Amino acid sequence: MRVGMVTLGCDKNTVDNEYLSGLLSTQGHRIEIADPANPPDVVVITTCGFIEAAKAQSIAQIREWAGIRQASGTRLGVIGCLAQRAGEDLLRDFPQIDFLAGVGDFERVAALVAGERKSRFVGDVSEDRNDWNLGQQSGAVSDIEFDDRAFEADAPRVVVPRALPRRRIDRRPHGFLKISDGCNHTCTFCSIPLMKGIYTSVPRQTLLDEARRLLDDGVREINVVAQDITKYGLDLEKRFMLPDLLKDLCDIGGDFWVRLFYLYPSTVTGDLIALMKEQPKIARYLDIPLQHLDHNVLRRMKRPHDRERTMDMLRMVRRELPDVTLRTTFIVGFPGESPAEMKTLTEGIKEIRFERMGVFAYSREHGTPAAALPNHCTEKVKARRKDKLMKLQSKISAEWAASQVGRTREVLIEGRVPGGDWYVGRSHSEAADIDGVVRVLSEEELTPGQFVQARIVEADTYDLTAEVV
Repeated sequence: MRVGMVTLGCDKNTVDNEYLSGLLSTQGHRIEIADPANPPDVVVITTCGFIEAAKAQSIAQIREWAGIRQASGTRLGVIGCLAQRAGEDLLRDFPQIDFLAGVGDFERVAALVAGERKSRFVGDVSEDRNDWNLGQQSGAVSDIEFDDRAFEADAPRVVVPRALPRRRIDRRPHGFLKISDGCNHTCTFCSIPLMKGIYTSVPRQTLLDEARRLLDDGVREINVVAQDITKYGLDLEKRFMLPDLLKDLCDIGGDFWVRLFYLYPSTVTGDLIALMKEQPKIARYLDIPLQHLDHNVLRRMKRPHDRERTMDMLRMVRRELPDVTLRTTFIVGFPGESPAEMKTLTEGIKEIRFERMGVFAYSREHGTPAAALPNHCTEKVKARRKDKLMKLQSKISAEWAASQVGRTREVLIEGRVPGGDWYVGRSHSEAADIDGVVRVLSEEELTPGQFVQARIVEADTYDLTAEVV
């Protein structure tokens, strides 16, 4: 049977789909990226429910494949975060859905995909819900009302107790190692704990087994991901185990990188930075979502750190790892954000000069404490503040890129541009699908997964051009 996969949302969803694809492959099914022009026997849409735009994208995909199902007979499955929060209403508004499941529980979902179970619903979502009005005709999601009482009795939880079979659909030489799922933080703007449940670490040996299989499968960059990787192991052994895990990963034989994603600022410690200095396999790259740099906004966000401790941490990282690339994200237009608080954020960005930065306009998510806060900013104000920060970041990024000209960097080759005369590569400073790339010029043929030394000869705002040396 042909099974088409649609992966929406974050890289943790990518990992979940690879688990599901692995389980289905062991059953003899053919796994592919779903193509509306060539409908498979079954399509599985892994949804995202994080912010308004993500919900709209998920609903648009469900609507498109619901129409294809009517024309072609393709069985339609919907799983993941939006299904976890809005399962009953998705089934009501899209009767074409053949099966639906929330987060985790990969083996039961595989049974649904294979048609071994007749149930159209799997998960812990209560039937006692408000009318979420998902808007099958209009596509509107702004009127969804979340009833969080549905999660008190049987909260969702994603557990990976053992190494699952895994099949990568994307054959590029980077892969993701999801070391935990869920989140115990109580940030007022975030709905992830409502969809994923409490923080749950994957056992260390399971992760090491999985990492070895990724490397055997051609991966040369292991991206360590979670909602917060710095808390890894706290639920297993009541201590922070990320340094131990990273040491074990780096002890695996072979030539590869380890890249770290989503570190909580309050637990980026000197010990972690010292380990990065000692281990050449760990990319000099840190993704630390800060959300804001004003103390009062951070307090309203219920982030467990303040401006001064955050700035001290960033200065420490700059001092100890002068060649590090820092990536972060900020939210502008959070309820009550004043011009003075916006100025504090701007001044902090000017001081730290993040090489990579993303900015999101605050999205009012139903069921989160921030949705009930007073003094929400208008969409116009949020857009103007986002534009201001992105213009500032564009200037900082262009100046950093120009400073790289003349330097020689190690570059991982991802592939050749179709019909082009250059290769797509990335150095420690570029994360896949998030940052820019290194355009690599070479007289000799290069292969995906190959590491080369390349001298930077040209730069624009986000991309670099290099020649193999």
